[in-house]
Amino acid sequence: MSVLKCIVNYFKKHFILFVITVLILIAVTLLSLVPPQVLRIIVDEIVVNKDMEKLLKFAIYYMLLFVCIGFVNFLKEFILVKIGQGITKKIKLQMLSKVNKITYTEFSKYESGTLEAYFSNDVDAINTLITSGIVSMAIDLLKIVGIVISVFYFSYLFGIITLIILPFIVLFTMFVRKRMFKAQIKNRALEGSVNNLVLESLDNIVTIKSFRIYDKMKSKYSKVLDGHYETNQNANFYDSLFSPVMQIVKTTLICSIIILSSYNMSLFGMTVGMLVASIDLLTNLFAPIESLGMELQTIQKSMAGIKRINDFFKIEEDQDKKELIDFDYSSITLKFENVYYSYDNEKDVIKDFNLELNKEDKITLKGRSGSGKSTLFKLAYGLIKPTKGRVTINGYDTYYLPNEIKRKIFGVVYQDYFFSSGTIKDEVCLLNNNISDDEVYNVLNLVGLNRIKNINEKLIITDYSTGELSLFNIARAIILDSKVLFLDEMNAKIDQLSASKILEVINNIAKDKIILSINHYGNLLDNSKILNLEELF
Repeated sequence: MSVLKCIVNYFKKHFILFVITVLILIAVTLLSLVPPQVLRIIVDEIVVNKDMEKLLKFAIYYMLLFVCIGFVNFLKEFILVKIGQGITKKIKLQMLSKVNKITYTEFSKYESGTLEAYFSNDVDAINTLITSGIVSMAIDLLKIVGIVISVFYFSYLFGIITLIILPFIVLFTMFVRKRMFKAQIKNRALEGSVNNLVLESLDNIVTIKSFRIYDKMKSKYSKVLDGHYETNQNANFYDSLFSPVMQIVKTTLICSIIILSSYNMSLFGMTVGMLVASIDLLTNLFAPIESLGMELQTIQKSMAGIKRINDFFKIEEDQDKKELIDFDYSSITLKFENVYYSYDNEKDVIKDFNLELNKEDKITLKGRSGSGKSTLFKLAYGLIKPTKGRVTINGYDTYYLPNEIKRKIFGVVYQDYFFSSGTIKDEVCLLNNNISDDEVYNVLNLVGLNRIKNINEKLIITDYSTGELSLFNIARAIILDSKVLFLDEMNAKIDQLSASKILEVINNIAKDKIILSINHYGNLLDNSKILNLEELF
């Protein structure tokens, strides 16, 4: 997938809208060339003959012409906004789909601010490209061609002068373009760093306030902003330079033509009306050229965003997971066979690990931080793939299991919690519509959240303590009736009394399940075997 493919697919689906847009753009271009011609007729034919009745009619025509131009421009802006929003929606949906396919190892390399910049800054730049960039640039280019042809129609010599000037303007434009593009590429990358630091500060605001480290965070933020400001200034310098240069060239040319014509009216072979119309055309010529400079900046920003998004689409994906037809959920065997795993392809976190777990087996993993406990969890439920060896469930590699089967087999209880702004039922059931309200109430009562009386209300995090929020994780694992439960420090944020009650609940439901847990302190599950990873690796 790429940005271009997303755009092509959108226009294939909305072909009629595409045709209407093209027709409107043509109308915008042609209508912009008519006023100078009307102006020439008024000066050369009507004013000279002092035909006031005809002058009134043409004045009305002239006014109505600009009303039509305004209306067509309104239609252009309206349709371009609609197209821009439609395309950016398409791109964001494809990017979200891509996120779901990216391997965990690759995904973990990206900071949250960097990913947020892809979805906001870069995609918004593409929207701007459509609404204010490439289409406007195409219209302006067509206007330039039309104006040059019209100038030649009035005066061959005047047309030659115009053609001589245009290459210098194009060269100057290319000079600006090259330097702006480099600055925009760097600026896009730094936007991710700025976003990431903001998110980092918000996530850790309690720590920042507790330890009063405002100055340190301010200094860190200021350093990143300085780099971002510098790249912005580089781009803004050339953007600021472009417009004044265009204004000077335009004014010099118009003044020269007026002065030369005043000395020798026949120099350009034009009537007064043609001269007035030519000056109007010349003014209109520099308007789109000047606009090209502004559009150029927009296009440069957008191209930088497109390049980053295309690179995002190239990130390594999980390998295809084919649907399994015959899978026996009644009897589960989880097996590690000579498993190795390395995060950097140099140092093995897991080395030649072997383990077989069957129904009712319980294992508690012990060991210092970094000893491989969480890595074994991720290998077991197929989030990451072994560097060497196999992790299988009923003989199938867990990494290649389709998501539908994984959801039925694995349940994970993290010490941290995640919510998606849904109702209490949505959060507990993880949008599984096959679970009844009564089942949800029973599970909430089971884990100690019996104060909840309406599960169809939105879950508001601030209404619950940290410990209570952790209980929602446990409720999820219980209600989904997972065959293999992974308990990652599930009692780390709940009080001892609640933890004992939860252990009792899990012991009751664990009779037909495999349970792997990480537990640094507190009571263990009944009949749970301890596996100290520090003694193995």
